[in-house]
Amino acid sequence: MRDSNEQLAVSSAAARTIRARGASTRESVTPRRTRPIGRESARMAPLSEAKQLETLLELQRDLALEANVEKVLLRITLAATFMLEADRATLYVVDQTRNELWSRALTQGGERGESVLEINEIRLPLDGTSLAADVARTGTLLRIDEPYGDPRFDASVDARTGYRTRSILVVPIDSRDRRRLGVLQAVNHADGPFRSEDERYAVSLATSAGIALEYVQLSEDLAAERLRVVKVAEEERHRLARDLHDGVAQTLANAALGIELAQRRAKQDVPAAMADLEQLRGRLLESQKGLRDILFALRPLVLEDAGLGAAARALAERINGQNGSHVVARRVDADRRFAPEVEAGAFTVIREAANNAIKTGRAAEVSIDVYEDGGAVIAMVEDNGKGFDVASTLQGYASRGSLGLLQMRESARLIGAQLSLDSSPGQGTRVRLVIPFA
Repeated sequence: MRDSNEQLAVSSAAARTIRARGASTRESVTPRRTRPIGRESARMAPLSEAKQLETLLELQRDLALEANVEKVLLRITLAATFMLEADRATLYVVDQTRNELWSRALTQGGERGESVLEINEIRLPLDGTSLAADVARTGTLLRIDEPYGDPRFDASVDARTGYRTRSILVVPIDSRDRRRLGVLQAVNHADGPFRSEDERYAVSLATSAGIALEYVQLSEDLAAERLRVVKVAEEERHRLARDLHDGVAQTLANAALGIELAQRRAKQDVPAAMADLEQLRGRLLESQKGLRDILFALRPLVLEDAGLGAAARALAERINGQNGSHVVARRVDADRRFAPEVEAGAFTVIREAANNAIKTGRAAEVSIDVYEDGGAVIAMVEDNGKGFDVASTLQGYASRGSLGLLQMRESARLIGAQLSLDSSPGQGTRVRLVIPFA
């Protein structure tokens, strides 16, 4: 398919939201085809500049802080049919993940766009020959007075539906940082061809649409961020509960049983009972060490007292020898202190990187560095373990539930640090965190 009279557009993240929410747009608007009194004379009396401005201001008020993507998209297309005096108007979604333009809804004209037509989802290749794809790629407004004479126009839709496309106006929708969010397309002006003033109105509509759609995207990104943070916290609680249950709690339960058995045995064989109690003492001391390890992972006191460098040294000493790994604090000479939450986030990255090297990477050698370089503190963890494919792992880390990697990325982002991963299968891993001074 090259082109059609059906359109709708926002960011790829919003497009996924629309598909997931289904037919809420259809439920909120009753399809009807009416024209109010006085609209019959539209060919003789074009909308005034004041009326256009009033409609645009009303649209901006309606869209202010609106995070519901269906309401945003529908409101824009309804305003477009009215302001541009078009028979139909729709929006295309730029779906960057699939390199396509995506559409689902179509509005049909009338006073402020009176009719909403439900259509099946359509997709056009972003690198295709359609008018919408051309505008999405180039960012250039198109006004076509004779669509049937343009090779990019696909007349098969008209042939199939009995509709006759006489004029088309297509404008790009961009974010404030010039990212292409979508394309707004209007079809068949009430008086024939679209006019130069219609181009100005369409550009104004696209500007308002870009701001609204960007806000939708930011709202969705914020919601996704909150979910990721909640997931990290929940997984951390689960891990803590598991460590306590499998370690300290199990040891204490066994110790209670052992003491009871030793009491019974002491009635017959005191030396043997004392030997049993000595073994229990050893296990309790091991449990005490495990509890201290858990507390250290949660919030090491040395981090609060002496900073990130001292905490990195303490971490290396504590985990050295686990799973046969040799862990060393190689270069630790950073004296710079940060806010407590920044140091806590940075330590989380160092801890998770080192634990991943030992447990997942099966590394024989692990080194930890914390040093100052220019206007930042650099924290780095390197190992000679089995490594991994960074691109494929990052692509689906959240869905696969990789807690360590998820914690590192979220911790770095929340403290405003830059995290980089350098690894490949069989070549070990290097995790580098850059924490700017300000």
